[in-house]
Amino acid sequence: MLTNQKIEAALAELEESEKVPLISELKDPDFGGQISSVGVERAEDLLKLATCFSVAPISGFYVGAIAVGKSGKLYLGANMEFQGVPLSASLHAEQSAILNAWMHEEREVVAVHVSETPCGHCRQFMRELSNPSNLKIHCKGQTFQIEDLLPGAFGENRKKGHGLLDSTGTNFGHDKIKPKTQAQLAINAAQLSYAPYSHAPEGFVAQCLDGHSFSGRVAESIAFNPSVSGVVVALNQRNLSSRRTIAITACTQTKLATALNCPLAQAKAIIKHIADASVDEVQM
Repeated sequence: MLTNQKIEAALAELEESEKVPLISELKDPDFGGQISSVGVERAEDLLKLATCFSVAPISGFYVGAIAVGKSGKLYLGANMEFQGVPLSASLHAEQSAILNAWMHEEREVVAVHVSETPCGHCRQFMRELSNPSNLKIHCKGQTFQIEDLLPGAFGENRKKGHGLLDSTGTNFGHDKIKPKTQAQLAINAAQLSYAPYSHAPEGFVAQCLDGHSFSGRVAESIAFNPSVSGVVVALNQRNLSSRRTIAITACTQTKLATALNCPLAQAKAIIKHIADASVDEVQM
């Protein structure tokens, strides 16, 4: 559990003038995993804080990451595991941080700091960004580029404007409007999906007991397995927020009616083990 004591210990290396506004930011009821009170030069020093958000009931292996946006904002990331479902549902810290930036509408990540050496799964996932040659990956005092970590990578680089963060999504006949229902919120999320390989957008919404909702959408990888489903993206946003312990009471999953793959079974399996809530399906 994330406690004030853990936060204080994780921020021990920061100056008091940096620590006070950061703690205030973390305690804000609307905190959502984005940090703006600390400069990018301190990103490495926030890895202990990011690791505090790790949820690893299976492996006991806790990893933190910080994505640095071109905007100058920092985005927390941490690995997240789910009991009762296949290990492939797990989210890695680098993915968590990049997806956090994506959900905050960051258009480019210029650097990723991570507390452990990126695995091949994450290296392949990071190639979905449209700037892999310029992305700096910092780990344990060393700096790498994707080409250093993943020689002979599978697939071609994404063109500018067509990567995970900077693609525009697709309108599938549903207007993106101010949501009045969970179904509309899920449809809005689906239309911002990154699904260049299956062409099957999906959205997921988890509503909490306090009425706040967390949205997620699919983020595909050309290698398929590093892809992240909408339910996991939504739960990542919840985990990195100040509402991480508030119970989930209702969920909505949406998918394209003609999709060859179906995310509903995985969504139901994951939610079953973390909340007493049903998952309604809406087809587009």
